[in-house]
Amino acid sequence: MENRCIICGKKLHNPYAIYCAECEYEIRRARLEDEETLEEYIERMREENKVYNTQNLEGIKPLDFWLSH
Repeated sequence: MENRCIICGKKLHNPYAIYCAECEYEIRRARLEDEETLEEYIERMREENKVYNTQNLEGIKPLDFWLSH
């Protein structure tokens, strides 16, 4: 099974990564409270990548779980 970004679905080369470099940048930027919030960015990525988001993600921990630790 391929390891993919939990936000946008891009293929990841690091087997321990949970999101790609672009999404990591956006998460950091959103934490600094620039124009687009993290929720808006995630929603935009999900809209742009509908094929990825139609997969069965049952049992996958939500993004809030990873960001709260």
